[in-house]
Amino acid sequence: MSSLNWSDLIKEAGETQSYEPLPDGDYNFTVLEGTAKVTQSGKTMFSLKAQVDDGPHAKRLVWDNLVVSPDNPTALGIFFRKMTAMGLSKEFFDSNPSNAQIEQAMVGRKFRGQVGSRTYNGNKRNEIKNYYTAN
Repeated sequence: MSSLNWSDLIKEAGETQSYEPLPDGDYNFTVLEGTAKVTQSGKTMFSLKAQVDDGPHAKRLVWDNLVVSPDNPTALGIFFRKMTAMGLSKEFFDSNPSNAQIEQAMVGRKFRGQVGSRTYNGNKRNEIKNYYTAN
């Protein structure tokens, strides 16, 4: 059995061991996972797991849920603006991709996100308030 160098591992983990929310601000992200789910109301939703690319908070994770709301044009527009910021444009969706194809296409996509925070059940949590095309 190999021996682990715990001192080196904890240094490498750095800020990733923190559970404090990120400070509000803009960050460069890479999508690590995109998973199609169904909301309690029966809508399609893509759960996104994104990692901060650079800066003092590199490797920190933020999650977001992108809900497809066919009955709400404003919400639908927000969904497609977020997808476009990740490089999944109208042309991609014109091909009528399956949820599995969308999940696969999301992984590795880069975008810039405006992170804010909110309190949920007494705990402060991050949320991605706006999505922008990566620089």
